[in-house]
Amino acid sequence: MKKVVIFTSSFRDDGNSNTLALAFKEGAESAGNQVEIISLKQNHIAPCIGCCYCQVHGECFMKDKLNDLLDKIIDCNVFVFASPTYYYSVSGNLKNFIDRTFAKFKKIKNKDFYYIGSSSDPSNASIDGALQTVEGFLRCLENVKLKGVVYGTALTDIGDAKFSKCLKEAYNLGKNI
Repeated sequence: MKKVVIFTSSFRDDGNSNTLALAFKEGAESAGNQVEIISLKQNHIAPCIGCCYCQVHGECFMKDKLNDLLDKIIDCNVFVFASPTYYYSVSGNLKNFIDRTFAKFKKIKNKDFYYIGSSSDPSNASIDGALQTVEGFLRCLENVKLKGVVYGTALTDIGDAKFSKCLKEAYNLGKNI
């Protein structure tokens, strides 16, 4: 059994990236894994101010939920980011979170990672910019490997993911972690 944490970054509870994250969760749970979904919308993360307090004290000085969320990544075997694609990148919500991992990034190691992206554009290339942002983050971590990507493309309207082939892809990716 693996411990899996999925971070969703959409502000729409019923948005396509959240729908795909739920399918990934169901697949992972069907294989006997312990899965937790965490909404960054519900755990407002302030932007990093670049003060480097965290590098001296081992955690961020801001009193939001960041330190607790980072401990969840440190304690899991697998973590997942799910994000809508905005201007060929991750949501601002997810980017804030990635930036704030600076507080404990040296402790995030030896993990498998998956990315779930959604885009209204029908081309997989529409998610590549977001994926590059995430891969840049992963390069800063020790032995964290990108194991799979869900390309949720051509998802123009809320709810489109429910009827898309990528829903099954997300489920199967979760099932086979």
